[in-house]
Amino acid sequence: MDTPATLAGVTDLADWLGEAIDPESADGKRAALCLRIASALVRKGSGQTWLTDANALVPNVPEDAVMVTLYCASRVYDNRNAQTSGGLDDYSEGWKVDESGAYLTATEKRMLSALRQSNGFGGLGSVATTRGGYNPDASGWVLTPTPGVQFPWY
Repeated sequence: MDTPATLAGVTDLADWLGEAIDPESADGKRAALCLRIASALVRKGSGQTWLTDANALVPNVPEDAVMVTLYCASRVYDNRNAQTSGGLDDYSEGWKVDESGAYLTATEKRMLSALRQSNGFGGLGSVATTRGGYNPDASGWVLTPTPGVQFPWY
């Protein structure tokens, strides 16, 4: 099975990070793997693949999907060890990391949920709790289409 095309390219990631990444170098190969991981998360989060039968990208992939892919891949590329602090001599700094590895933030998940295709189910609804309008005969039994079969009306 062929590897699916990523939702963004290594040059796109290099532009996002503001640094040169040669696609043939070790960093380029690492960037490509980061993009594969991020693309898989975006596809899972959106419920869509944006792939043809030959695992090539379809034209017009939504911009939100591409941007979330780049942002997620940049987190993995820049901080693959999920470090939360660092320092040199007497200088130290810390930063927030939601979890180790590749992940989607809550905002990114909200962006992708707008791309999810609905199956027509879900949302708020109501269910009747009364049997309004039906008045069984005085015996307390409900007739059924099967002759001789009845069930009680409670």
